[in-house]
Amino acid sequence: PRDISFFGKLNKAIQVCDVMVVPRLRKYYGKSSLFFKTAATFLEREIGNTVGHLLGFGFPNQKAMNIAIRLGLYEKTDDFVELVFSPSAGASHPATHLVDIEPDSEQHHKDIDRLWQEMQGECAEYIIGVRDWKYVYYRYFQHPQGLSGGYRRFFLKDSQTDEILAAMVCKEHGGATLLMDIICPPSMAALRLEQLLNTCLNNEISGLLKLWITKAWVERLELSGFVENSLGIEIPCNNWNPGPSAKSLSGKWWLTAGDMDFL
Repeated sequence: PRDISFFGKLNKAIQVCDVMVVPRLRKYYGKSSLFFKTAATFLEREIGNTVGHLLGFGFPNQKAMNIAIRLGLYEKTDDFVELVFSPSAGASHPATHLVDIEPDSEQHHKDIDRLWQEMQGECAEYIIGVRDWKYVYYRYFQHPQGLSGGYRRFFLKDSQTDEILAAMVCKEHGGATLLMDIICPPSMAALRLEQLLNTCLNNEISGLLKLWITKAWVERLELSGFVENSLGIEIPCNNWNPGPSAKSLSGKWWLTAGDMDFL
């Protein structure tokens, strides 16, 4: 289950994290199959206008998505893409610096909540998972990779005023730095990414920086100087049980790598 801001109002979604089928039954995907009956029953019980979660979402590969669409279970709302950036070569004295988020600091809790409120305020026409301190602590501090040191959780701060500009979470992934999450108003996200790249030269975060994000946001963020790669992942929505239409949800999700609970 995931708390979301759905066009400016708090609601509930649920993420399908994995689907497993016994190998000998994988070739049977018709409407009489156990897979279809299980998936349809799950949607009827969990996702839609009259049950516990208004929306469902996930990150299926192309094969799984195609099967679910063919069976009438899912529709597509967006693509999930990878943006690759190189640190700026001209920032010998960056205007920002990074400060670790301290889980025991009440002030840091308030700072996260403030950034989230600013972010949510700009997402009144979109769908975004709640990113307040309660969620950040659960997702990035209590997660097994958070407990083992797999995540770096930090604030981006103005070096002159010491103002907190954004909260970010990174991890090493495939020889690069993957930006799992960025919490700030979307109108400022492109600038904050540029500032992070400038800061990277004089910080232990170095090399290529990757951001995974729903494709509809790439143009909206007015990013520059990146390479876009396909991840072969589409964002689905429920098409079986009565609920918000795929058309109304198309291009509306803000999702990043951190929304993949298993990464």
